[in-house]
Amino acid sequence: MSTRTDTLGPTLTVTTEPAEPAGGDTVTATAVLVNDCPFPLRGAVLYLVDPGATTAARTVPLGDLRRGAKVTRRWRTSMPADVAGDVAFTAHVLFDVDGRSADCARAAKTVSVPYEPNGVRDPYKTFATTDDARFGQYGSQLVIWAGGGDLSGGRDEKGGILLPGSVAASSVVQVKTIGLTGSDNPSAKYGIAVANDLTAPERGGYAVFTMSKSYGVEFMTDSDGDGRLDTWGGGGGSTHPAWLRLVRSGTTYTAYSTTNGLAWNEIASATVPSASGALDAGVVASAVNLNHPGTTVRAVFDHFTVEES
Repeated sequence: MSTRTDTLGPTLTVTTEPAEPAGGDTVTATAVLVNDCPFPLRGAVLYLVDPGATTAARTVPLGDLRRGAKVTRRWRTSMPADVAGDVAFTAHVLFDVDGRSADCARAAKTVSVPYEPNGVRDPYKTFATTDDARFGQYGSQLVIWAGGGDLSGGRDEKGGILLPGSVAASSVVQVKTIGLTGSDNPSAKYGIAVANDLTAPERGGYAVFTMSKSYGVEFMTDSDGDGRLDTWGGGGGSTHPAWLRLVRSGTTYTAYSTTNGLAWNEIASATVPSASGALDAGVVASAVNLNHPGTTVRAVFDHFTVEES
């Protein structure tokens, strides 16, 4: 059975002062709730959420709100100091109507902070096989700006951020791929790479698992240890963001992906006989611009982890 709140709900807005805060700024956020529904709200509670938080910074009981009631609440907070991308100040309201709980009033003020190359911090290292690669780190996010003609077969042009020697004999490498932006190029790729030495893939153990901008996932490995990616599995539709997982068990690699971080789909499995000892793991990006000369991309990753399984 539906309730009147299925199609009607109060109006909620969020604004900030300053209107466009930068990283580290102190901010006053204002939530305004107007009950413009044709019925009263019972037991309303307002939740005010800081940028990047998963729980409310303020919980404000509002009680019963008659038709036409207007409530304004402010909270003083700050932008995270090490942040870029879309950052939101959020409010939402819970209330009862006709004895039923409803949650249909939600709003956010979203501020876009530009990503700028700022390097990476230990223990991360960078590497590149294309001259125009640049790198950044914002909290748990890693960012690569790169060109490059291809990322498969005999042409391996990319920028990467790595954790040296982090992959044990039984390990899980995982990352959330947030998005590829920049010049319009449907072939661009970003994802996970492992190798005995990612700065010199010809030393063996080389595998790459990527999400293409438009052509889905691609799992590529070097079957004979010459540093060239010569096996392939994948395809399908592209999803941004997505989660990519590469599981190593000795010389066997298995690639998985998911759109929600919960239900993992196995893409393919391959044996890479040259995998030996502790491997490097990293995130990589390439514009794959062989057919789109001069294009570049910005790849944003989050929650890059390497764990023993």
